[in-house]
Amino acid sequence: MEIEELLDMQECGIRDRRLGRRLSDNPMSRPELMPIRDAAEFEAWYARYEAWRFGWSVEDASRRH
Repeated sequence: MEIEELLDMQECGIRDRRLGRRLSDNPMSRPELMPIRDAAEFEAWYARYEAWRFGWSVEDASRRH
């Protein structure tokens, strides 16, 4: 997985938080977006999931202060 892809997912999380979406709205939580057939695919999916979540959380924290 490329670092650029993870940074893009973080940006998506930031954008989604700005748009008022909830943490539970993580698009990677929709299984049809990433069929997982083996451990490598699971790791790639989880990295994207966490990158979006991190971006969302950073934006959420900045709004609290």
